[in-house]
Amino acid sequence: MEQRFYNRMLLRLLGLPIIALAALAFVLASGLQQVETSARSMDQSDMVIARADVLFRLLIDEETGIRGYLLTHDSSFLEPLRRADKDFDPDLEELVQMVRARPGQVDRLRQLQRTHEQWEIESEREITDPPSSEDMERLLLDRNGPMNVMRTQMTQFLEREQQVRDERAAFFTKEGHQSESYMAILIGLIAILIAWVTQRAFVSLASVHRRQVDEIHNSSRISFEREQWLNTTLRSIGDAVIACDVTGRVVFMNPVAEHLTGWNEASARGKELPEIFPIFNELTQEPIENPVDKVRRMQTIAGTSNHTYLLRKDGKQLSIDDSGAPIRSTSGELIGVVMVFRDITDRKRSDDALMRAEKLAAAGRLAASVAHEVNNPLEGLTNLVYIARTTDDLAEVRSLLIQAEQELGRIAHITRQSLGFYREITAKATYKPAIVIQEVADFYRTRALSMGVSLVVHADTDVEVIGVAGEVRQVFSNLIANSLDASSRGTRIRIHARKSFDPHNPLLPGVRISIADCGSGIPPRFLKEIFEPFFTTKKDTGTGLGLWVSRQLVEKNGGTLRVRSKIDGDRRGTTFSVFLPCSGKTSDGVEETSETTFGLTLSTQSVLTSPHSAVTMGGPQISPQAKPITPNQAL
Repeated sequence: MEQRFYNRMLLRLLGLPIIALAALAFVLASGLQQVETSARSMDQSDMVIARADVLFRLLIDEETGIRGYLLTHDSSFLEPLRRADKDFDPDLEELVQMVRARPGQVDRLRQLQRTHEQWEIESEREITDPPSSEDMERLLLDRNGPMNVMRTQMTQFLEREQQVRDERAAFFTKEGHQSESYMAILIGLIAILIAWVTQRAFVSLASVHRRQVDEIHNSSRISFEREQWLNTTLRSIGDAVIACDVTGRVVFMNPVAEHLTGWNEASARGKELPEIFPIFNELTQEPIENPVDKVRRMQTIAGTSNHTYLLRKDGKQLSIDDSGAPIRSTSGELIGVVMVFRDITDRKRSDDALMRAEKLAAAGRLAASVAHEVNNPLEGLTNLVYIARTTDDLAEVRSLLIQAEQELGRIAHITRQSLGFYREITAKATYKPAIVIQEVADFYRTRALSMGVSLVVHADTDVEVIGVAGEVRQVFSNLIANSLDASSRGTRIRIHARKSFDPHNPLLPGVRISIADCGSGIPPRFLKEIFEPFFTTKKDTGTGLGLWVSRQLVEKNGGTLRVRSKIDGDRRGTTFSVFLPCSGKTSDGVEETSETTFGLTLSTQSVLTSPHSAVTMGGPQISPQAKPITPNQAL
C-alpha cells in the first residue's frame, strides 16, 4: 500500500512538471512558428520593395539614356538604355512572381509593363528618326508624360508594398505581445498548479512519513518487547538452547545449556560449537556430527542418533537427546541455527530399569514354561522308577529303563531349547531372520498344541541381515506369546517371513516377518497406546513392557514394527509386521554393536547327563561331558 502511494506521489511530482514543460514548449513553438512566419512575410516584402527599386532604377537609366542620345546624338548613351531595356522584362516577371498572391499588385505591374512597352516603341522611333533641333525641346517635354505615368505606377506599387510591410510588421508585433501574454499567463497557471499539487503531495508525504515513523516506533517497541519476551522464554524453559550464526559460532546460550555444557555464555560466545558441545556415540565412542553442521549441510531440521552423550567441560558424560533447526531470513536465506537438547540420563536409567523388569518377567515366563513342559516327563519318570523298583523281572526293568531314558531325553531337549533360545552372542553378526522365527515358533509349538492353536509358518527366504539375533529372537517371542494369549482353541496363527523393502526407503532391502492371529483384536482406541510402557490389556498377567521393549529392540536393529487389527468381521484379529534391513544400520544411519539386554544366561549344569556313553534310542543324544549349547546347536 505504501509503495503504491509513493509511486503515485512520485508520478505526480515528476509528471506534472513534465506535462507543464511540454505545454510551454508547445506554446513557445507555436509562438516561434508565428514569429518565423511573420518574419518571412516581412522579408518577402523587403525583397519585393528591393526588387521594385531595382526596376525603378532601370526606368531611370532608360530615360537618362534616351535623353542623352537625343540631346547629343552620341550612341554611347544608348548602351545603358539597351542594358536596362534588356533587364527590365525579366526583373518585372520576377517581381510579378513575388507578388502573385496579391492580384492588385500584379495588375499594377502589368499596367507598368504595357506603359513601358509603348514607351519603348516611341523611343525606338525617335532613335531611328531623330527630331530636328527646333522640335527637340518640344519632344523632350512630350516624353515626360509616359515616364511620369510609369513613375506614378511604380510609386503606387511601392506604396502598396510598403503598406503591406507595415501591416505585417504590426501583426508581427501584435503576435509577439500576445505570445508573451499567453506565455506569462500559462507560466503563472502552471506555477500555481505545480505549487498546489506539490503542496498537497508534501502534505500527504508528511502524513505518511509521520505514520510510518509511528509504525517504526511501535514496531521497534514491539520487537524489543518480543525480543525480551523471547529471550526470557528461552532462558526460562527447561530444555537447553544454543543458537549459532551461519558459520557455526555460538551467539546465545540459556542457563540450562550453561549448566549441561559447563560453559557460561560469555566465555562460549564466538567459539565454534564443537568446542562447546562435543558429542560422541555411546557405543563406539566416536565423535558425532553436531546438529548445527548437519542442519547447515541438509538445510532442514536434523537430530543426532539415539545413543549420544555430551562431554561436559569438566569431563563428565551426559546422555542427551537433541535436534537442530535452521533460522532463515524473510528471503529464505539461512542466517543461523538453533539447537535444543536435554539431559536424558535419568530417563535412560528408567528405561534400563524397565528393560530389566521385562527381563525378569521374561525369565519368569521361561521358568513357568520350562516347569510346565518338564513336569509331565518327570511324572512319567517317577512312575517308571517306582515300577522298576518294585519288580524283579529283569526284562521288564530293562523296558522300564528304556522308557525312563526316553523321558530324560524329552527333559534334555526342553532344556537345550531353553538354553538355545536365550543365550546369544551380544555383538552384531549376520543371521537369517527366517531361521530365528522358525526356532521361536518351534519353541512355542508345544504350548500352542496344548491350547489347541495351530502355528502355520512360512519362512523359506534365505535373506540375511546384520544385527543381534538374540534381541530379534526376544521380539518374536513377545509377539508370538501375545498372539497365543489372544487366541482361542481351534484358531490359527500364521507366521510369514519374506524378502521385502523398507517402507520409508524403497531402495533398502530386507526381510519382513508378519505374525497374524485370529484373536479378539485390539480396539482402535488402544492402537496408539500399545507401544507405551506399562500399558496392558491383560490385567494381572501382563507387565505392559513387552511391546514397548519389542519396538525399542526392532528400532535398535534398524527396523520398524507395525500393527494392524480388527475387532469384528471375518478377518478379525491382529497382525504385527517386523521389517529388518540387510544393512544392519539404525534409523539414524549409525551401525551399532551392543549387548543383549534381555539375554538370559542359564547354567548348563542343570542339563541331565548320563555317566555312560551317548545313547540314541529315538530321542536326543545326551553326552557324558555336557557343554554349553550354542544357538546353532539348538533344535
